[in-house]
Amino acid sequence: MSRKFFGILSLFVVAAFVIAMPLFFGQSPVFSEDLEQHTEQYKGPVQIVPSPDGTQLYVLNADAAEIAVVSVAGQKVTQTIPVPPHPNGMALCPKKTAMIVTCGDDYGKVVLINLANGEILNEAKTGHSPYAPVLTPDGQKLFLCNRFNATVAEYSFPEFKLTKTIPVVREPIAAAITPDGKILFVNNFLPNQPSDAFHVACEVTAIDVASGTTKHITLPNGVTGLHGLCLSPDGKYAYSVGVLARHTIPTTQIERGWINTAGLNIIDIEKQTLLNTVLLDDVDLGAANPWAVTTSDDGGKIYVAIAGAHELCIIDAPQMLAKLLKLPQTIEEAKAAGTYNDRGTYSSSTAADVPNDLAFLVGMKKRVRLPGRAPRSVVALGTTVWLGAYFSDALEVVDTTTAGGPRVSEIALGPKPEMSPARKGMLAWHDATNCMQQWQSCSSCHPDVRMDALNWDLLNDGMGNRKNAKSMLHSQELPPAMWRGVRKDAYFAIRTGFKYIQMTQPNEEVCKNIEAMFQSLRPLNSPLLVNGELSESAKRGKELFESERIGCFNCHPAPLFADKKMHDVDSVGEYDNDLDRFGNKFDTPSLVESWRTAPYLHDGRYVDMHDLFIKGKHGHRMGKVDEMTDQEVNDLVEYVLSL
Repeated sequence: MSRKFFGILSLFVVAAFVIAMPLFFGQSPVFSEDLEQHTEQYKGPVQIVPSPDGTQLYVLNADAAEIAVVSVAGQKVTQTIPVPPHPNGMALCPKKTAMIVTCGDDYGKVVLINLANGEILNEAKTGHSPYAPVLTPDGQKLFLCNRFNATVAEYSFPEFKLTKTIPVVREPIAAAITPDGKILFVNNFLPNQPSDAFHVACEVTAIDVASGTTKHITLPNGVTGLHGLCLSPDGKYAYSVGVLARHTIPTTQIERGWINTAGLNIIDIEKQTLLNTVLLDDVDLGAANPWAVTTSDDGGKIYVAIAGAHELCIIDAPQMLAKLLKLPQTIEEAKAAGTYNDRGTYSSSTAADVPNDLAFLVGMKKRVRLPGRAPRSVVALGTTVWLGAYFSDALEVVDTTTAGGPRVSEIALGPKPEMSPARKGMLAWHDATNCMQQWQSCSSCHPDVRMDALNWDLLNDGMGNRKNAKSMLHSQELPPAMWRGVRKDAYFAIRTGFKYIQMTQPNEEVCKNIEAMFQSLRPLNSPLLVNGELSESAKRGKELFESERIGCFNCHPAPLFADKKMHDVDSVGEYDNDLDRFGNKFDTPSLVESWRTAPYLHDGRYVDMHDLFIKGKHGHRMGKVDEMTDQEVNDLVEYVLSL
């Protein structure tokens, strides 16, 4: 897309006072889905680690809680090693005889497992939902991401002694360390800004290993759902993949990446700055939900697992980097070089145009369709690429050297069970082939069936009314749907979401399966709980919440902490221009899992719940919220964020 084209769109958006509402429809470590409770009925491969000699692959099956050992030559599973429940990531230890595995949710831990006999050699407690174990090259330090504590933990290895805890941005989920062991790069899964701001995007954190100091690298406006991360073998670039959302414009169409695109973010490691973001999509075919990324041994190829479109994307790295590095930085430079393009065609005049250019990688990338569903992990051994197809319980094997194009085969990781309706629904939620031109899946805007931390301007309440994406947890129990209650319930919204957001005719069987998936969802325990119980501060906050003086319980009654009603809570914002139609009332959201659903209010103006009470005086119509002491505010916030 040309710079001129988006400039015209921006003028239109400003003129219309556009602002957003939720799209109805989440080697990277790894999302173990919370449905099915990780039964051994399914495998769910989420990460692949090759043995040093390349003869075996270790496949982490999250749903079966096991490591499958796969023979590369024989292309079959030769051994399975049990691991603790809810595994999220793994790394091979320096002696190559044991595997480090992070596992668990609020009871997170890291274990060292003997690969010969499955014995647990050592273990330690971690934070909430540990992901992405990474060893320093000398094997003396272990880093892991405590996703829901927003921290990276440093341990001595092999003692597993906690030596440092480093705050990052939000939901750290993937990590990679430079070959010299000096800098650890970390993907933060969701944005952490007010979603009524213009620039809302994920950040990559660069951590100085020696000092623990951090630098946060902001990605282009709209980057969310940041999954896979890897480094080029020469240590010059970090590659990070995620959704690049066009959240500042109304969702009036889907063609040509109007709503969501797929981005490869390229970071200059030495400068610790973003070099640029290129799109993995084609002009008329989306590459929805890129999930994992790796490179060939020499760094000449970049391989991206496209989970929503069930594809492997192969990129010529030297060509891409050469094209990026020679682009002018300004229009003036482009004009001076005679390369400025003002005709609105699909080509980049300057570096700033690249994230909108669907044709930038033409001639430099190849997309390979896979038979398996939802590839979420990828490794390369020579010219063969291996991907873990999460919902197919299989490995996809792509030989990239065959005449006539890559040849694809599949290795089953176990017997293929009949999927339950709920699992079929989770597959459909992540499946962009249900969408016109496969630009997005439901999970593009509702990752983990929660939310993307962005505002969206859907048309179901009129144009120019951007509103914050909602979590789908308990949505089927809390009609109506949407902030303005424009859909009678979540089930109706599933069907209208396919019709008006994915621009396709809803399939009733698919919709019924998504209903079953909704019913199977369970909340995670809050990271603020102490051994599964309320802290002393939260207990005091509970008394305030339930008191007549503060009165939160009137609109947020247990157990779902929502009353299924519309209320005027003085939350009308600057850009709410739909008051003539809807008045001042908005649907009451559930407070369950509010610890993971910031920013708050219908327009996402508050990232911090303290600000919701102190600056927004939220709840003052029901109680004396503005009279609370600082301690009482802290206690009330502690309780709400413990639900």
